[in-house]
Amino acid sequence: MKLNVSRLGTVTMATTLIAAATIMQPSAAAPKFFDDDPIAVDRSTQNADQVKPTEIKLFVDLASNIARGFSLPAPGRAGNINTVDEVPDSSWYTNRLGSGTDMRHPVRPLTPRDVAIGPDTSNGPAPGRWMVTSSKSDGVTPGFTITDARGDRWFLKFDPPGYRGMATGTEVAVTKLMWALGYNVPENHVASLRREQLEVAPDAKFTPPGGTKRALRAADIDRLLQKADRDADGSYRIVASRALPGKPVGRIRFLGVRPDDPNDIVAHQDRRELRGYGTFAAWLNHVDAKAINSLDTLITEDGHSYVRHHLIDFGSALGSGGVGPAEYSAGREYLVEPGMAGKQLVMFGLSPAPWHTDSFYEARSIGRLPADNTGFNPDLWRPRVPNQAFLHARADDKFWAARKLAAMSTDLIAAAVDAGAFGDPKSEAFLVRALAQRRDAIIRAYLTAVNPVADPIVADGVLTFANVAVDADVARAPQAYHAVWSSFDNATHAARRIAETSSRTTTVDVPKGLPTVDGSFIQVALSATDAEQPAWGLPVHAYFRLRNGAWRLVGFERMPNAR
Repeated sequence: MKLNVSRLGTVTMATTLIAAATIMQPSAAAPKFFDDDPIAVDRSTQNADQVKPTEIKLFVDLASNIARGFSLPAPGRAGNINTVDEVPDSSWYTNRLGSGTDMRHPVRPLTPRDVAIGPDTSNGPAPGRWMVTSSKSDGVTPGFTITDARGDRWFLKFDPPGYRGMATGTEVAVTKLMWALGYNVPENHVASLRREQLEVAPDAKFTPPGGTKRALRAADIDRLLQKADRDADGSYRIVASRALPGKPVGRIRFLGVRPDDPNDIVAHQDRRELRGYGTFAAWLNHVDAKAINSLDTLITEDGHSYVRHHLIDFGSALGSGGVGPAEYSAGREYLVEPGMAGKQLVMFGLSPAPWHTDSFYEARSIGRLPADNTGFNPDLWRPRVPNQAFLHARADDKFWAARKLAAMSTDLIAAAVDAGAFGDPKSEAFLVRALAQRRDAIIRAYLTAVNPVADPIVADGVLTFANVAVDADVARAPQAYHAVWSSFDNATHAARRIAETSSRTTTVDVPKGLPTVDGSFIQVALSATDAEQPAWGLPVHAYFRLRNGAWRLVGFERMPNAR
């Protein structure tokens, strides 16, 4: 038994359990659709003021993900989609690109300027003296937490020596793109820093490698800055990341739920935006997509607290490995790859990995990426560590993600890359081209893998809809479309066939005999006949409700029962 997510944000956990018990009674079937469907916003209605800060140890997270394995039984349908098969806005996600959750009110198309601004609310840290409140003591490059002249808190990160723009530009560019795709991300700015701007805060602490925590000293800052790339004029290029609103309370786990958050009731591996994150990570070569690069914060507004979930730290993406160019194997293998290790052992090391023979584009400004991305295969892409949400992604989750990417025009990509200010026009042009090629490869792979019919509308005696694969120019139009029309009983979920209509276009005539009583429901099963696309023969199901003489879309199921 699976509850509709549109109800989850409007009832208490106790009420949900009571409703679940009622639904399981044979004589008390729940309606399939409610008056407020489709839900556009999944609100965090329960007060989460009892949430306590917790931390996920990096090693434990890596070990547990590796131990869970690299494959799993076929997962079920995403658990947080609404009745029209979309992801509602929530504390996890906001629809910004492409269609929204209510097809009657599509999201406004983003402009290049929108993407260039992204989550920014300022121009970066205020000029003047910056008080260093803490610093990172490990790693190849330094990191500082500062308070600027306005009193705002920022985290400063640097490029590794000899790679000006690589990590900082990547961080900003990917942040803009992930914001456009709908995720909660920090406000990041490329900025310039001079040593004399930094002043040690009176209560600043520092833990040297292998030592114990003590007061931070100016000499510690000088020593750490020696690990950073430095411009000829003595300044340092940085990425300044503004502290996220709210109180930090831990990281996103990609399996299970957070037990102390009463609003967190859908297993994370079953959240479509987290499953789809795998497709976006593949697009951006974001190999470091794991719990440590996320942050939950507790937001309190008008006495009500809830947890907001963020993705952070994108320095190991695109061609950047954070501390140097991305490895040749980045995106090709997990850190532990049993299959490849076994093959190498059997062949006595004579069987080279495929990437050994690939050609790469390399530049100090952007790092290292395959030179030709036209043949990119997203199904073969791997993060460094298995991510359970990525592994649970089904074809319909990947379709959802690919549809978002289909709305990501090359102009929008270019705006994000330009915001990264890599300082290398030739490499920036390559990066835009590579991302466009990878986007197109994902669209070809995932928009055609399932029935791509979407956005059905019944009006003026016809049914119109879109074929998003054809619209994206990754498939030709099928020979014919078929619509099986049925009346639908919302209480019993029983469908009674009325008629079948067909068309060679995405406009199909409405048959006679549809219900006329206000509040009635119909079901339309839409499929396509095409020898080259057998998956299109599996129908999608659209549900409409008659309101004041007009049929309104209330439900849409692309893969309702697939496993």
